[in-house]
Amino acid sequence: MIDDDRESKDDTVKQSPKGTVRGVAPGERVRVVDEIGDAATIAAVPSIADATPSPLPPPPTGPTMPERPLRRRSESTGPDLGRYQLRELLGQGGMGEVVLAYDDQIGREVAVKRIRATAPSGEELSRFVREARVQGRLEHPAVVPVHDLAVDRDGRPFFVMKRLSGTTLAASLSSMRAGDVDDPDATRRRNLRAFVDVCLAVEFAHARGIIHRDLKPANIMLGDFGEVYVLDWGVARAVAEADENAPKATSQRDLALESGDTQVGTILGTPAYMAPEQMAGDRAGPAADIYALGCILFEIVADEPLHPRSRAVGMAFETVIARPSTRRADAPPELDAICELATALDRASRFATARALGNAVQSFLDGDRDIAVRKELAVAHIADAHAAIARGDDEANRRDAMRAAGRALALDPTAADAADLVTRLMLEPPKVAPAEVDERVDETDLVAARAQGRLAATSLFGYLGFVPLLLWTGVRDAGFVAAFVIVALASATQIFLLTRRTRITSRGIYANACLNAVLIGLICRMVGPFIIAPTLAATTLMGYAAHPRFGRIGIIATILGLGVAVPWLLELTHVIDPTYRFENGTIQLSSTIISFSEVPVQLAFALLLVVLMAVVALLSRMLARRQHEASRSVEMQAWHLRQILPVARRTTMSA
Repeated sequence: MIDDDRESKDDTVKQSPKGTVRGVAPGERVRVVDEIGDAATIAAVPSIADATPSPLPPPPTGPTMPERPLRRRSESTGPDLGRYQLRELLGQGGMGEVVLAYDDQIGREVAVKRIRATAPSGEELSRFVREARVQGRLEHPAVVPVHDLAVDRDGRPFFVMKRLSGTTLAASLSSMRAGDVDDPDATRRRNLRAFVDVCLAVEFAHARGIIHRDLKPANIMLGDFGEVYVLDWGVARAVAEADENAPKATSQRDLALESGDTQVGTILGTPAYMAPEQMAGDRAGPAADIYALGCILFEIVADEPLHPRSRAVGMAFETVIARPSTRRADAPPELDAICELATALDRASRFATARALGNAVQSFLDGDRDIAVRKELAVAHIADAHAAIARGDDEANRRDAMRAAGRALALDPTAADAADLVTRLMLEPPKVAPAEVDERVDETDLVAARAQGRLAATSLFGYLGFVPLLLWTGVRDAGFVAAFVIVALASATQIFLLTRRTRITSRGIYANACLNAVLIGLICRMVGPFIIAPTLAATTLMGYAAHPRFGRIGIIATILGLGVAVPWLLELTHVIDPTYRFENGTIQLSSTIISFSEVPVQLAFALLLVVLMAVVALLSRMLARRQHEASRSVEMQAWHLRQILPVARRTTMSA
């Protein structure tokens, strides 16, 4: 609502519940400013022209506020608003409230704003009426039109406005910070376009001699169909009016304002968006609104407010870095310069007009760029990148160098030094891989390990296919063959379950290697240590070696080697019966486990050959495919890099 900043030459209006008017002592200076209908409360408005006007003492007059009587509704009791049928409450502030209503005469929804108190003071009545008149005289597309101003039959004033639908800029910025928007860049550009419209509306108000004094994101409405509205002219003042009611701030009386809401009863406005001179209690002119617009622009670009909500009067003239890039690294430098100029501590150093501020932002939206500033910033970012590399090649410094070089390229795509640095950092791996890279590699390895685990389990289950051939050729020790089947099943099951886990432990791999060593040892007892067992040991070792996470290859080779060596040594020392002997230049095989029949033995050897070749082929092809995919991925990244950075193309071609 409107703050009466003049000395009262006439009696201030004060209304009793019965509609009578009584005078207020000329010396009364009420310093209470209530927030009536901020962005959350203002919702709309149409017109009231159906009742017979009844004269009512006007609010204090001045050069910008001509005296006009308000119309009174009926003289009956109750809050009768004539043709307006009240509906639900849309919102309320400290002194006023906004109610949805239906205009019976025109047939549309409107918003009615009225005083909540049953016996408002003269100062409250004065402010309320002046708010309606200030808002009503600003006939601009971005100012909510006031269609009627009257009093109800209880003598309380109300005015009728257009019903708005949409969301506030504050809500849009809050959604951005919460990550609730699909395209933050597109949302930010829409907010910047709306900001330009706000600047023009404020310029229009300034041209009509009105200062808003409480510009903030909560007082900017973004309509559902592209409309933009500047709301809550409740603390606006005319340029020609003196600011005598504003208290002077001193070091002894520092107001710690903890709320982001419009302050009541002291300095008018919202601390986080107030100009230094406004917080200090000096006269607020157009420059104060321009400062508030600069704070709003900063918040749009940086995704956070320039000043804290708890900003106190004592902080008014503190130097604050007003470059959004200090809060959001990819903020454009042109908007950095605009924000710094709009929020300069010295009011004379700010933009001369709100239109000039809006034009600067519009030029940015139109694609105008300050090439010299961008080149200068690019050079600074390149220097930061080289400094980060000089500090070390660890993860943190390398990340800082990449980001700084990337920003330099974004600012100046022709910066050869930045392109060369980005190319070198991307194509030359660090000495120690970043933890994030190791995590991604672990995820890839886990997928490969599961594939190899399935292949290994299938191969081990394949051992069971030889059991019928063993029975055919003749079994001398059935218990030994049963042990062979049990160990094969145990090894296949264990490796399959192990590779299904999210983390494959070396201990589990070594346990599986031991099971395979026992299986190889059993085969040594069947056919001797020189014919099949060494080939099985080598093939099994290849399966473990095909994956980098399958334990230390030296330990696994030793375990599998013992599967052949132990039975052999036991035979050499005559601890167990030998399975071979040399005689007359020949080697003769014998087995205490099976009989060697011609046909089944040859079939078994042929089948074993096929199985081993298949396993080796699958493992080799799996390794080759992984290597091919890795090489293709690297080359694809290098190709994309060459398309973006011409310097990278020359570097990689000459390498």
